Order: sequence, then structure tokens, then C-alpha cells
Amino acid sequence: MPTDSRTIDDSLSIRMILQRLCLAGAKASLACRNNRSQFQVLFQEPDRILLRLGPPELAVWNLGVRENVSMIFEDRGFRFETVIEFLEAVERDGIACAAFTAPRTLRRVDERTLAFFVPGDAPKVTFSNSRNDLLDGQIRGMGRDGFEVYLRDSTQKIHEVLRMGEESTLDVDLEDDFRITATARVAYFGENHVGMKFTDKVDKTVLGQYRNWLDVQERIQKDKDREVFESGGRAPSRGAVMPQARLWVDRRPCILVVTEREDFARHMAEALGRKYGVASLDYITGSVQPLLKPLAGEEGGWGPVSLIIIHNQLRLVSPLELSRQVVTQEQCPLPVLLAGTEEDVDLKRNRAMAAGAVDYMAVEPFRILAVLRKLDETIKLFEG
Repeated sequence: MPTDSRTIDDSLSIRMILQRLCLAGAKASLACRNNRSQFQVLFQEPDRILLRLGPPELAVWNLGVRENVSMIFEDRGFRFETVIEFLEAVERDGIACAAFTAPRTLRRVDERTLAFFVPGDAPKVTFSNSRNDLLDGQIRGMGRDGFEVYLRDSTQKIHEVLRMGEESTLDVDLEDDFRITATARVAYFGENHVGMKFTDKVDKTVLGQYRNWLDVQERIQKDKDREVFESGGRAPSRGAVMPQARLWVDRRPCILVVTEREDFARHMAEALGRKYGVASLDYITGSVQPLLKPLAGEEGGWGPVSLIIIHNQLRLVSPLELSRQVVTQEQCPLPVLLAGTEEDVDLKRNRAMAAGAVDYMAVEPFRILAVLRKLDETIKLFEG
């Protein structure tokens, strides 16, 4: 769901949530006049949903056609409410049901103010309290400003080891190769979890890396959810789809710009497109070469790319690390240039060359003639 809103009004997102309820055999709480009860969500369709209400229940509820009914349910631990309208009694697959209009909007009513994303596999976290106890936990929910954490030892009570406003240092294993350390303060308690909000002590670089990682994970989860939905509820047949290379200008020789910033890639295409082909890649993880398949086609390998520019703004890896990977691990035969600001150019050039790159190129501020000259010289050098 959007990070800045507790309301969902996108029909596809709503249908995917309802499908998850159906697959899980989950129940929703309905309320109308003095009637309140829980009923299983059985089927979802583009314009209506079917719940398990047979003739006995409908006789008690005595719903009129198009009468409003309040509906509350949970999805991935988040509590939603909406209003639906009763349509008719129906039978589906031999089951007596009641058909209601599909929700137009869903509104979150839980108090989980720090969390909007629940990972599929809960990351482990180690944290401390003011008594210097070292505690093992797991992430229950994630947001841009903090985490929700519960204790792995279910016999411990979270409110007995932490106090409201208490500060703690959290070490979080987000992935095998990505770990962060952040200082956070207790913002609220749930039944078995605690909301921990980042303090101003958190390193801005670490916070930026975490937020970029979170954006990527949310996008991957949405892609998986969409694939499950489109397959009718079957599990995805392949892993999450990583961003592929995008071709801006189709010309030879071609420059690959690796950057998280689409505006920078577009600017490079506009500036260099009269002479060079330009492609971009918003790199996340894994090997770079397989992500170039849209460019390479039957040609395979690195395709039309003659030179790689690694920008200083990447999501989850440093330009130096990616340069080492491309040159050393992937044995890329192409020249690699690192690019960024013009401050400390000599130092950055030495570091770039130590990481396997040919050189470092200043692109901020952008000087078109200097950039073209550097590209010309580098490509001619490698073409012999």
C-alpha cells in the first residue's frame, strides 16, 4: 500500500487483498443494525464478493437489497474496514452464499503507525535495552521511519523488557549480504510487539540504503502478488522479476548507464544520443549481464554495449563494489567508468581504478564536451 496513505482505492490492489482472504479461508466481521458476526470470504469477482451466509443467517439478518453492511478484516496483520452492499442470496459450488458489492475503498484502522510493509520472511533483529540485555527478535512490520519488532522467545513479554520512550540499538539482517545498525526509540506497544522509531542518530547513508531496499522489496512483493492474482491463486512459477535494461537510444556503439535515477539516464540519452546509443539499468542485485537480455537478444553476452558507466547513485551496492563484481566476477571485457561529482576527482579516480574501472568521470556538474571526449577516448582505446 502507499507509504503516505492509509486508504486503498485501487481496484486491483483491493481484489488482490480479497483473493488472499479467499485463499486463506479467512473470515470478515460484518455489522448491520444490531447484527454482528464473522463469515468466511469464499469468492471474489470484479464487481462483487461472496461470503458464507446461508438461508438461516440471512433470515436473521434480514438484509434489504443494496443495504449497507460494515466489513472489517485483517490482511498481513493490518486491519481494514470498508462498507459493502448486500445484493442477493446465491449458490456457488454447492455452497449457499450471500453476494455483496466489491469494496470501492479500504481504510486501515489499526494503530500500526510505523509499519506499512510486511516482509514474506521476517528478518531477524538483535537489540538491547537500558539494562544492557541483549534480546533476539524478528521484524513484524516495516516502514520508512522504523520497525515493529516481536521477541523470538514467546515466553517473554515485550513490555517487560522495554519501556515507552526507551532507546535501543538494533542490528537487523535484511538479507544475506545486507545488514544495518540503527538507533530507535520505543514509540508504542502492541499485544506482542513494539514499534521502534528511528532517532536522529541514525546515519543518513544507512537510512537511505534501508529505504531504497524497502522500496525494492515492496515492488518485488507487489509483482509477486500480481502474478499470483493473474494465475488465479497459484504460486509464482519463477522468482521475482528484477528490473531489466532499458534502451533510450538505439545506436552503435551503445553506452550502458547503471543508475537508480531515471532523470540522470534520460539526461545522458538526450546529451549523447546524437552520437551514441544509450541504455540504462536500475541495478538491484545479482549479475549484471543477465539483466541485459532485452538489449542483447540473440546476440547474447553484453549485446550492443561498448562501455559501462556506473553512476554514484545506486540502490543497494556501492559503485566500487559493483565495479569489482562486473570486472572480476563477471569477467566483463568492456571498459567501465565510474561517474559522479567533481569533488576529489583524483582520489575517486584512484579508487575507481583499484576497483577495476578504467577511470573516473565527473558528470556533476555535467559538461557535455568533457564527457564526450572521455567516452571517445575510452572506446577508441579498447577498440584498438
